[in-house]
Amino acid sequence: MGIFWLYKHEIAFMHAVSLAEGLAYGDAVGGTKDHADYWEELRSSGELEKLPVVMRDEYFRIPRGRVVFRRDQGRFYVYHGNNVTRADLEKIRKAFGLNKADTTFEQDLHYCDLGAEEWENIMNQIG
Repeated sequence: MGIFWLYKHEIAFMHAVSLAEGLAYGDAVGGTKDHADYWEELRSSGELEKLPVVMRDEYFRIPRGRVVFRRDQGRFYVYHGNNVTRADLEKIRKAFGLNKADTTFEQDLHYCDLGAEEWENIMNQIG
């Protein structure tokens, strides 16, 4: 379980914990860090220096996502945005040590890189 960021189709940063170390919320078990706080840890440690300056100020400037285990389904879910490839998802699955048969990849609007018009269309559909 945990969080990740991609840059140029490689895992730039990730924080992972075992299922036993994960934090439970409802039927799900997630990692122990959130993107915003961990981004600040990366900034403090100098890790963000490998990114272009324009991408260092906010944690949402590069593709990101989260790995969660659903106890009610016995499956791992990799939540991601709209800007990743199948090859990217396989790299994430392998980096987190997830079994292919027990893993579902799911696009989540929270992680999508959408323009103002796309967001407006979505908001009009739901409200």
